[in-house]
Amino acid sequence: MTAIRRLGDILLEQGVITETQLQAVLQDQRQTRLPLGVFMLKRGIVSRGQLGAALAEQYETPFYNGESTATHPQLVRLLPETYVRRRRVAPVALHDKVLRVGMQNPSDMEAISEIELMTGYQVEAAICLEDDIERLVESAFDDRIKAKQAAVDMRIEELRESIGSPQAEAFDSDDSDAPVVRLLEAILMGAVRAEASDIHLEPDAPQMRVRYRIDGQLHQIMSVPDDSEDALVGRVKVLADLDTAEKRRPQDGNLSIEVGDTRASFRVSCIPCVRGEKVVMRVLDESSKSFNINSLGMPDPQLQLVKQLLDRPHGMIVMTGPTGSGKTTTMYSMLCSMDSSTKNVSTIEDPVEFRLPGINQVHANNDFGMGFANGLKYLMRQDPDVILVGEIRDHETATTAVQAALTGHLLISTQHTNDAVGTVARLSDLGLDHFKIAGSLVASIAQRLLRRLCDHCKRPTSINRNLLRTIYQGQIVPPEFANHERYFEPGGCERCGGTGYSGRIPIFEIMVVDSKLEQAIESGLPASQLRKIACEGGMIELATMGLRQAVLGTTSIDEVYFKLSG
Repeated sequence: MTAIRRLGDILLEQGVITETQLQAVLQDQRQTRLPLGVFMLKRGIVSRGQLGAALAEQYETPFYNGESTATHPQLVRLLPETYVRRRRVAPVALHDKVLRVGMQNPSDMEAISEIELMTGYQVEAAICLEDDIERLVESAFDDRIKAKQAAVDMRIEELRESIGSPQAEAFDSDDSDAPVVRLLEAILMGAVRAEASDIHLEPDAPQMRVRYRIDGQLHQIMSVPDDSEDALVGRVKVLADLDTAEKRRPQDGNLSIEVGDTRASFRVSCIPCVRGEKVVMRVLDESSKSFNINSLGMPDPQLQLVKQLLDRPHGMIVMTGPTGSGKTTTMYSMLCSMDSSTKNVSTIEDPVEFRLPGINQVHANNDFGMGFANGLKYLMRQDPDVILVGEIRDHETATTAVQAALTGHLLISTQHTNDAVGTVARLSDLGLDHFKIAGSLVASIAQRLLRRLCDHCKRPTSINRNLLRTIYQGQIVPPEFANHERYFEPGGCERCGGTGYSGRIPIFEIMVVDSKLEQAIESGLPASQLRKIACEGGMIELATMGLRQAVLGTTSIDEVYFKLSG
């Protein structure tokens, strides 16, 4: 076996350094205990390329330069995280069944043999600097970055072949090493760590799309080969206890997984499409959920107003807004702020997304005569103080809800309207007369979630007066916004995955039904008049709340427009 030549001698031969430089470097390097190459690179004596060329000659292996070569993070995940961190190795390329692995010590034959056993590939070692290995490992095993930067691509030929190979386990196998099992685990846990709210598995040509909804926006994170699509959907159905043979009817279920110290649950919905079955999974990460009304992000005046409303002995509070606007979180926070030891707090939901301590939660199920309307009637016989109804969506539920609110119960529910005032018109559309609406409704709260600008890349921008006028629907724009010259817009950086946004903030519009507004509702005044009276009574509109966040630099004017115009 040929002895490995010394790095200093190679650099001398290549004319990169002189003998005088080498002796001086060796003297200083002994005091630091750093490898010679790393020491010279840090001192600026050699460049990265020069060091790489010398190391390649020293070990007679290729040099992997992380600054000029891109490596797919999913490739690194062919090896367990604990192993790559301990051994300081990282797969960097795959071609014709040969896996190139970046190593600090390419002569480590023990590690090469272990990797070949774990992956089934022939391993070709490549010299790789420590910081490049660290970067590869962090990128591969940071699921939030992976999801936001579309870092997973299941077109790796290994996965395609192994799922279709005779040696592969069936999708309903308990073998945790089966490729489809690892794939689903990566999708589910990636969504949890990316703080996604939903996962979409969408049959498409030529490959299935996998998308996460992050901060209210859908991001495609990977594509699944079409010949692996059935196995992936089948695995989801097995875990969710659904009928794997049924592909013509919609199905609903739940699944839970546990990886390390992380446990997560998902609500599963399958529906047949022309290209196959579409699966949507709502992420129910109970470990990261806390329903604290003080942490909702409400300005203090609105927070105190809501607490006063919750102290009412009876009446109806309606949360409004589109799907995904945070209504459930707000209502759960309201319930958790109540003293359930002295009050009987009950809910009827479809489905029950989170289990709340001290709260009696009922799952609505029409198949067993427990829809919202019937369920509410049964709850009325349970001596309740506070009732939460998932949604008022039909005349029977609306009638029963109003009856409950008028007979000594505080009822909280939701509707899908564009603003708080729209609740009155919606209840009227469901067949309630204005007298009952005015007598039962104590407040309507509209809510939106605005994407928060990334603090690391947001940049100043000039005011867009046309957009401001559009947000206020042609009305006079308040001076606090029209005269404010410095707004911000999204930039895009690695920390936010190039979107310019990271996280979301809620805004609220609270319409309290006082005596003047109650008379207006009884009289059947139009929504424009009701809005005027509500604003005179202290209601702050969603547009104003949103633009206040834009003035603070928390969000952008475009985001306010997008969320309010939708």
